[in-house]
Amino acid sequence: MTGSGTNGPESQHLFTWKRIWLILILIATIWIVISARAALFPIVTAFVLAYLLNPIVESMEVKKIPRTAAILILLLALGVFLLLLWVSITPLVTEQALAFSRRLPAYLRVVEGWLEAALIQLQVARPEEAKKFLSENLAALGQLPLDALRTGGSFLLRTTKGLLSLIIGVAFLALIPILTFYILRDFGQFGDAFYNYIPPRYRGEVRRRLNRLNEMLGSFIRGQLIVGITLSILYTLGFFLADVPFWLILGILTGMSSMFPYVEWIAGLPISLIFTTIQHQDWTHPLAVLLVFGIISPMAGMFLVPRVIGGRVGLHPVVVISAILMGGELMGFVGILLAVPFAAAIKVGIEFVHDQYIG
Repeated sequence: MTGSGTNGPESQHLFTWKRIWLILILIATIWIVISARAALFPIVTAFVLAYLLNPIVESMEVKKIPRTAAILILLLALGVFLLLLWVSITPLVTEQALAFSRRLPAYLRVVEGWLEAALIQLQVARPEEAKKFLSENLAALGQLPLDALRTGGSFLLRTTKGLLSLIIGVAFLALIPILTFYILRDFGQFGDAFYNYIPPRYRGEVRRRLNRLNEMLGSFIRGQLIVGITLSILYTLGFFLADVPFWLILGILTGMSSMFPYVEWIAGLPISLIFTTIQHQDWTHPLAVLLVFGIISPMAGMFLVPRVIGGRVGLHPVVVISAILMGGELMGFVGILLAVPFAAAIKVGIEFVHDQYIG
């Protein structure tokens, strides 16, 4: 009796200390990850690419293609496609970006006239005061893009720190395909190694929950990527027909922003309307922009998104937007990449707690 009574508190005490150490290790890990977020960019990007490409590699394995050969073929094909895409659209994107820099002062003069008339109409300031205020504050904006390019290029070329940053950036990009290859090659081993650390009596439940997480992430990431690419093509074509300034850049940005709920309406629509209105200064072209959004977005919502994603994701748009904003604030671009998987993991954890203790 005495021995059992002694062992109980001791084992409970030891278990408590283990929990404390686990919590401390978890906090330290989170701190290290946040502190080293810049260095995590190629690793996180490689994991995302590997996650997206793994089903294709597995389907190639079913067709009797060795896994290593399948990965090399897939990465080579992807590299050639990206190179051709870069070569084909870079000249037009560069041309439109330079045109934007050249036209920006003229655009700002138009905006200055509108704001000046509005301030005078609202009797906020006298005509000469309004004109002076707007001239001083808006004129400098016209030089910002060119000044930024000159300053950035001069900094990168003339300082050791700038050159080092450029070299590190190129090295990070070069690491992505290498890391993707090794992650894809050993993709199955990661899961086996992980389950070895799970007690046998919990492995079935953990495997079931992780399969649920994999289903959610696969539906969201692959589905949203398909939606973003498809809408980029449609918006680019629509902006071209509507004679929107910088139609290629704005079309791609608007289409890819549609991967995140309502961002195309919050950001893409106002920017497209502003540039189109300033460029043409009529009602016809802005109405054409509204028509493009009014056709493409509802059609995508009714036909494209249900077919590609369906109801399998289970993440509310507010949750997705909040996760992306918080991830970007904490860890920059890496946080944006990890935001949705982390939100999905939290949802799976909440489902587990509900099933175990409530349901």
